[in-house]
Parts: sequence; C-alpha cells; structure tokens
Amino acid sequence: MTQMAKLTWVETKLQFREWATVVFGVLFPAVLLIVLAFAFPGFRDPDPELAGLRAVDLYTPILLVFALVVVGITSISSVLATYRHEGILRRLRTTPMGPGRLLVAQLVAQLVVAVLGAGLAIVAAMTVLDVAPPRSWPGAVVALLLAAVSMFGIGLLIGALAPSTSVATAISSIMWMPIMVLAGLWFPRELMPDVMRRISDFSPGGAGVEAMRGAWFEGAVPTSSLGVLAAFALVTGGIAAVTFRWD
Repeated sequence: MTQMAKLTWVETKLQFREWATVVFGVLFPAVLLIVLAFAFPGFRDPDPELAGLRAVDLYTPILLVFALVVVGITSISSVLATYRHEGILRRLRTTPMGPGRLLVAQLVAQLVVAVLGAGLAIVAAMTVLDVAPPRSWPGAVVALLLAAVSMFGIGLLIGALAPSTSVATAISSIMWMPIMVLAGLWFPRELMPDVMRRISDFSPGGAGVEAMRGAWFEGAVPTSSLGVLAAFALVTGGIAAVTFRWD
C-alpha cells in the first residue's frame, strides 16, 4: 500500500470514530427528511404551485446538498484546523507528505462519509416517503459527486488557513447559512424572486440542487450547473493547495 493510500485509509477510519461524523454526516440527512415529511401537513401532497410535485420530492435533492455542506464545509475544515492547533500538521511537515496529498486524503475520507449519508437519505426517501427514483442515475451520481467536491473545496480552503478549530467553526457556520438559503432549504428555488434565483444559479448550493433536480426529474443534468460546481471546486481547491498553512 502506498503512502497516499495509507494516509487516506487512516483518515477515513478516524472519521468514523467520531460520533458527530456518524450522526450528522451519515444519519442526520435521512432522519431530517423523514421528520419534515411527517411533521408538516401537506408535505407529502402534490402542490400545483410546484408543478404537481410534492414538497418532499423537491426537498430530497435539497437535503442531499445540506448533507454535503455539513460534511464538506463544516467537518473537513474543523479536522484540518484541529490538526494545525494540536501540532499534528507541524509534525507532518517533516515528512515527504506534501499539503496536496493531505488535502486529497481528507477529501476522499469525507467523501466516503458524504456518499454514505446521501445513499441512506435516498433509500429513506424512496422506501419510506415514496419518492420516485432519479430518471437518470448516472446524472444524479455525477451531480452529487461534483456538488460534493465543490463543497469540499470550500471546506479545504477554510481548513487550509484557519489557525484554530474555533475560527474554522465560526467561518464555516457563517458560510453555510447563505449557501443553504440559496439552495432552497427554507423555501424552494421555484418560489424565489427572479433576482434571488439568478444569484442561486451561480452559488454552489443552488447549482448543486439544480443539477440533482435535473437528473432526478428531467433525466438530464444542466451543463451550466455542472460548470458552476466545477469552477467552485477548481478555484477553492487550487487556492487551498497553494495557501495551505502547516502552523
């Protein structure tokens, strides 16, 4: 096993030793979707204002993006900042392991958590809430993975620069709110004013939801949404690799 593979394997195992990762990264999205579906009247009824879809149908992609934000922005930045604060990064600096390899290992480890959480939410939606499966499974997978990488790029950038866990937590907490507002967590994109929806189209949350909805309901992923996600992933990930601080 190569050094890169060993590092990735260790980081992945460490994630599943944290109860918060298991609860919020894997279980929470499915639980939240089920709670919303049964707690709000009419959430499982077709709505003419939503083109005949049910609110639970529209919220399934939204909560998948929410799961990616929790894992990709909050968790990954906290892990890297904690490593820096506790001096772990300083010790890693003396090894041949460069910042690029460390960031990739973190990205893969967190991606495993995110995929498990998203998979569980999709199974819960289809079996418990009778949500129809995506019309294009390949498109849904591509949209989900690209949305994950774009969110993780933001988390890597925060973690690359934040001097402590508290600073990383504060920054990620501030950032996830507008991302999820534009993704439609509080009210669907279909009900947004035109200006707000246009802004949402160019945000990672809005583009992620739009990409997954395209695969889910139309069988085709909008290339514009994939372009926005790819741009966020490349820019934030690239800046994180260049500006990474060991201490």
